[in-house]
Amino acid sequence: MNKSITIFQAVAVCLAISFVSCNTDKRSDIIGLNQNIHHDDFEYSVTSFSKTSEIIAEKDTLRTNDIFYLVHFKVVNEALRVGHQWDNTIAYLVDEKGNRYENIKEVQDALDRSLHFGVKNIYNTPHGSADSTILVFNLPDGVKKPYLMVRGESLMGDVFDAGHFRKVKVALF
Repeated sequence: MNKSITIFQAVAVCLAISFVSCNTDKRSDIIGLNQNIHHDDFEYSVTSFSKTSEIIAEKDTLRTNDIFYLVHFKVVNEALRVGHQWDNTIAYLVDEKGNRYENIKEVQDALDRSLHFGVKNIYNTPHGSADSTILVFNLPDGVKKPYLMVRGESLMGDVFDAGHFRKVKVALF
């Protein structure tokens, strides 16, 4: 009987700590450039961004009637042993109305032919290292407040913050 009370008390204390830590989280859901989105042992950030209506790719020029957002995206793997595998769909943009915009891989590839930033289909970021890329989004000209958000599976380190990484938005304005 005494042993079951101890286990019950331990579980109750763990649940109480989890509840308090989740509900007293004062972190903002909106961050800026060079601030991190924490996902388990991985940190995602936007180091810079620019807007343009055309991209020069070798001898071709890609034009849009809208706006291309070129987002410099960085992944830091702070894990002690494991690598982090990710791809160019890890992030997306959302506007003030909730519309989603995905990276345009064909335009990203064209931009890489000019800037040579080393776009890959799959990134394998070893533990203790970082990778980066430039993501390309095409947004309507009238969008005033775009935000970058990330997606991913819940991992062990996400338990105590209830997957907060899915709620964080990087302001791109």
